[in-house]
Amino acid sequence: MNATLEITANKVENINQLKGRRVAVLGAARSGVALASLLHLAGAEVLVSDVKPRKQLDDVIRRLPREVTLETGGHSPAVLDTELIAISPGIPPDVPILQEAREKGIPVLGEIEIASWFVQAPIVAVTGSNGKTTTTSLIGEILKTLYRKVVVAGNIGNPLSAALLEMPSPEIVVLEVSSFQLETIDVFHPRIAVFTNLSENHLDRYPDYESYIAAKMHLFDNMNSEDLVIFNQDDTLLRQFIETFPPLQLPVSLKRTLSHGAYWGSDSLYLKWQEIDAALQWETLALKGPHNWYNIAMAALVGVVLGVPTDAIYEAVSRFQPLPHRLEFVARIDDVTWYNDSKATTVASLASALRSFDVPIVLIAGGKDKGGDFAALRPLLTTRVKAAVLLGQAAGRIAREWEGAVEIHRAESLEAAVEQAGQLAAPGEVVVLAPGCSSFDMFRDYEDRGDQFKQLVLNRKTVSK
Repeated sequence: MNATLEITANKVENINQLKGRRVAVLGAARSGVALASLLHLAGAEVLVSDVKPRKQLDDVIRRLPREVTLETGGHSPAVLDTELIAISPGIPPDVPILQEAREKGIPVLGEIEIASWFVQAPIVAVTGSNGKTTTTSLIGEILKTLYRKVVVAGNIGNPLSAALLEMPSPEIVVLEVSSFQLETIDVFHPRIAVFTNLSENHLDRYPDYESYIAAKMHLFDNMNSEDLVIFNQDDTLLRQFIETFPPLQLPVSLKRTLSHGAYWGSDSLYLKWQEIDAALQWETLALKGPHNWYNIAMAALVGVVLGVPTDAIYEAVSRFQPLPHRLEFVARIDDVTWYNDSKATTVASLASALRSFDVPIVLIAGGKDKGGDFAALRPLLTTRVKAAVLLGQAAGRIAREWEGAVEIHRAESLEAAVEQAGQLAAPGEVVVLAPGCSSFDMFRDYEDRGDQFKQLVLNRKTVSK
């Protein structure tokens, strides 16, 4: 038997190689547990290794197959006595034990790579700096109008391994893939790539913007001229990169008429693909803002390519509601409307939130600094934002970069920020939580931040009655 697996483009061959092999899964979160179960079903001898103490992993222990070994409190030398190491996206690929594994010739792959070996159906992979989750979810809803067995998984919060345990033989798979996940692929091969946009992100993990972009571009490592890429043509930097890769390009635009792809014009979405030449017009849409027009166009184009009738696409988009924490309507109190955009964790997504309203905005922003260029927002602030309430670790830097462009207030807590914003907003205006930062300085995650914000706002609604 070889010391390590020989990974090939043949998925069945890769799965067959797993039988009797020693595989270590680093990280006992949901994706690690699901992958361990999937590997066990394939006949591998699985070790799950986590740095947390055992008492914090009782729930994990209950969910793991009895035959899977679990070690806690750190990664022992047993991890290096394996033939394949799988890691979750949250583990940086340059930690010492993984560097040592590579020196020994042990393949180190991500959950999404290994789980993809178990997928024989076409894969639609969605990436980008912003809009991935909404676009992925909308694609899933569109495809469910035609296909009975659709998996929607990945960075969206549902690991591919877990989805495949529930639906082992899907007809189509839609994956949100992050830069972290793309760092650890090998033969991962989407049939359709969807690239929403490019902007600075995760500069707290990557040494520079170029390294972040390089990680994103791994999406195309195994794609060829028989594959498709749907992308935002209005994003100049993204377009320059896309043009260098082999998949057939299907552009999306809000600014120009296209001979093929999808574009918005005269209040209609035009879809052009092979013999399809359709125009869809909605009177109202729950998804607000130009950034969501791109998301809709990309999702609709995926549907057209995969054979979904345009009337079914129209209906799916019509009934689609914004996902939680993404410009989510919270309440209207004394004619002030409150929105939760806690998922706006980048400067670019904050900018998208500001462009989504044509009334004065009281903005709540700040959090853990990810290194974004907040000064770039000054033109938007002067035209759209009445006042900004800043909180969190990044508040000081944001205040310096926004000085003179907008009225600035500081808050020590989210509760205080909501109170200040409520005092600043006048009837007819909106209050938007769009932090432009990650949440980890004050909250468990962006969902925790958004949930706390919504509860604080709803408490105000109760008091105002």
